[in-house]
Amino acid sequence: MTIDARVLLARRLRFLPDRQFALAKHAIFQGELTTLRRPRTWSQLLAAKNLEEQSELVHRTSDKYEVRSYVAEKAGEKYLIPLFALLTDAADLDFDALPGPCVIKGTHGCDMTILLPDPTRADRAAIRETVRRWLRTDFYTHGWRESPYRGLPHRAVVEQFIGEAGTAPTDYKFFMFHGEPGMVVVDQDRFTGHTSTMLTPEWREFAVSGRFAFAERLPEQPANYAEMLDVARALSSEFAFVRVDLYNVDGKIHFGEITHNPGGGLVRLQPREFDLALGEMWRTGAPVPERFVR
Repeated sequence: MTIDARVLLARRLRFLPDRQFALAKHAIFQGELTTLRRPRTWSQLLAAKNLEEQSELVHRTSDKYEVRSYVAEKAGEKYLIPLFALLTDAADLDFDALPGPCVIKGTHGCDMTILLPDPTRADRAAIRETVRRWLRTDFYTHGWRESPYRGLPHRAVVEQFIGEAGTAPTDYKFFMFHGEPGMVVVDQDRFTGHTSTMLTPEWREFAVSGRFAFAERLPEQPANYAEMLDVARALSSEFAFVRVDLYNVDGKIHFGEITHNPGGGLVRLQPREFDLALGEMWRTGAPVPERFVR
């Protein structure tokens, strides 16, 4: 079954109560039946955690506006992308006041992003309508019932576009277990030929696969990679597991987001033993075995 077919099937089951929906979704996307009462793999632990009541800190760090103060406290304001506007009404989006290329993002969910390499040439009516739709959307209810987003205020932020205008910068995703990196995923060419290369913290390729193909060549490790690890450690220190996303443009590190439920639980890692190895890191701190490294 293709990923699109799985998505369509799972969406038809959203009438189910939370726990039943979580079990069905896990079976559809992970290909296994489980009660989630004794989670062992990374995907099971994610699904089980998502059914729990989330702390105020989880909600705060899931909100793409509120997380900014957390980043400033834990790592420093210098890692924040400059903020142009906070919106609660799409009508307040003032294109003439934007100083240059920017990005508009919904703060209360994911897959709500508009790149504006040139605001003066933007289709203003279409963009306002999209933002208006975001602000009407309860992402928890209409998405995959990701509990970190439940109850968040519906807002949007406008941030400075970093990197080459019109091209999404490389995204470095740090999978952090008890404040230490277990995997680094480098996402490149997100809106064109998207690749997603899964690496060890030492920058060696894992012999595994996920939703997207690896880049043909090993991505270049940033010169200030050690500093990126320090930032990821600082931002993840309060959590048993979290993913910290960073950018690195012209040698400057920028914070992207903190994600508590990567991929909404939809991504199936292969081989399945790798999913278990990440689960062991979560549960016991055991490093991923060498056999999963190329």
